[in-house]
Amino acid sequence: MNLFIVLFFSILSIFIGKPAEKTEVYLEKGGQLIAFQATGEKGKVSFKHLDEGSYKLLLVFPQQEGKYIKEKPKHETMTKATYNPRNKTYYYQGTEGFFSIKFRDLSRIKSENFSAIFREEQDGEDKFNAIAEFGIHNAGGSVGVLVEAITAAQFKKAADKIGQDISTQSIRGIK
Repeated sequence: MNLFIVLFFSILSIFIGKPAEKTEVYLEKGGQLIAFQATGEKGKVSFKHLDEGSYKLLLVFPQQEGKYIKEKPKHETMTKATYNPRNKTYYYQGTEGFFSIKFRDLSRIKSENFSAIFREEQDGEDKFNAIAEFGIHNAGGSVGVLVEAITAAQFKKAADKIGQDISTQSIRGIK
């Protein structure tokens, strides 16, 4: 039985990422930083009890190693970021590695008020990746993310399937 469990989780780990611990997640409202959290060992962060208004979510990804950073020629893609609105998953590739960000626990955010973006912002020597802008229409809103490190093959498969490169559609800016 134990061998079956080990084999099951080994196979499962091939198809999903590993939680990206220590991803820094920042929440801005009206251009002002209002909250910060780092992901824990499960790769999750939640912001709850948010007031009505416009928000921006920024991430600083931790440096990955091993299979989560290596890219083979057959996995190369020009896509830097893409978003799948059906399962609310954002995919990102950078010098830090490859990541999937699953938006969860979205409360009091209408679909038309949620926009996945790609914008690299600089604040001194710190580089932030703006990944979403959204509006909360009533007090008490919430947003959560699950950040996972994925392989280059998983990123390419997701990017090819979605076929939407938001990194070329978003306006890059320097803060």
